[in-house]
Amino acid sequence: MANTPKTRQTVAKKPPKPRGYHHLDLRRALLDAAIDFLREGDVTGLTIQVLARAVGVSPGAPYHHFPDKQSLLAALATEGYDLLAERVARAVAHEPTVPGRLSAVAAAYLTFAKEHASHYRIMFLPEIEDRVRFASVHEASDRSLQTLFEVVAEGNPGLPLETVVARAIAALSLCHGFASLRSAGVLGNIPGIPKVELLEQVAIAEVVTVALGAGARR
Repeated sequence: MANTPKTRQTVAKKPPKPRGYHHLDLRRALLDAAIDFLREGDVTGLTIQVLARAVGVSPGAPYHHFPDKQSLLAALATEGYDLLAERVARAVAHEPTVPGRLSAVAAAYLTFAKEHASHYRIMFLPEIEDRVRFASVHEASDRSLQTLFEVVAEGNPGLPLETVVARAIAALSLCHGFASLRSAGVLGNIPGIPKVELLEQVAIAEVVTVALGAGARR
């Protein structure tokens, strides 16, 4: 009697298991995935589900850390402000003069906005303006501005506090405006204007002038 050939059994491949993350590692992985996404993608396309797929975890896993998209954005913004504060503090540490420290603050701000573009895009979003729910964001924002306000106050002795604050905000507006225009690619698309590097030098010089007023010419 001839042997009956054995039927080859096809074994279905099991889908890959979600990656295992330590509790805190997953939070960091999600933030890093968001930073990577925002280098090319738009904020509107950033979702918790997109990040879950990016790091290879179940759709529900990220919610242990971020109950919604706004809380994720708030965490990124807080991290961004803290990074900015550290960079500014380092920049002014060895500058002996007020104009030198103001230039260092402006240069540090513009460099941060360029090197941490993903964070910078998040830090000023209206979705995280709620000062009660996102108190940590605004506390970090205040810390990031502390050095600027201190240097402007030092350079304007005897002036009313509201004038000092106004000059500091005007200087900040120059930095933010230039950084935003550069990020949007506007400065490189206008025929006949100088190179961006020269524009940045002028912007930094104007920050000093605005922050010190007539004192900048002394």
